Amino acid sequence: MSGVPADAVLFDLDGTLVDTPGGMLRVLRAVLAEAGREVDGERLRVTIGRPLAASFAVLLGLPEDHPEVTRAAARARELFTELVIPHAAGLVYPGVPELLAALRAQGRALAVVTSKVRPSTEELLTAAGLLGAFDTLSCHGMTERGKPHADLALLAAGALGVPPGRCVVVGDAVDDMLMAGAAGMDGYGVGCGVATPEQLRRAGARAVLGSTAELAGVLGPRPLHPSLT
Repeated sequence: MSGVPADAVLFDLDGTLVDTPGGMLRVLRAVLAEAGREVDGERLRVTIGRPLAASFAVLLGLPEDHPEVTRAAARARELFTELVIPHAAGLVYPGVPELLAALRAQGRALAVVTSKVRPSTEELLTAAGLLGAFDTLSCHGMTERGKPHADLALLAAGALGVPPGRCVVVGDAVDDMLMAGAAGMDGYGVGCGVATPEQLRRAGARAVLGSTAELAGVLGPRPLHPSLT
């Protein structure tokens, strides 16, 4: 598949641009251990990519607004900064910086759409050396509803001034593909993150790529609207 027209590309962050799921698993285990909890690996893995409060609500069996969940989420952010951020530059997936540079050179608008809150998003992108590649960030808490609803993707499209039908979403999780479909955008799954290719296809992915860098072979050489170049 090649030559798919798109004026804007909306990227998920963790597991799509940066290989952080392993580090996040380590963080979740550490927070739960501090709380005297032990959770099996599969239960941990399925929460990766969700907002931290949602993850800990599931793992602790408590409402998202429970004080213990709030404390756990705050502690996870502290540990992520301590354990993962110092290594972020080395966790960028191969070919991602080159892909982003090529997309920008073609005149495409770029966004990050993530379940991370904005300060955490900026922290990770800065440490990874990728922040300057993006025109806008659409982060958890900036809309009433997060993934898998359309809201974050539509917020990014509006900020970029690109109609939803001229945007594509790239992500590693089922919720990314569901969000894309709800927003009227094509979704491209990447097999380097948390979901399996079959799970991504069932969630509506137009195609599943082996890596994020393969997107270069899917999109056409430049957008159809010269005003974006």
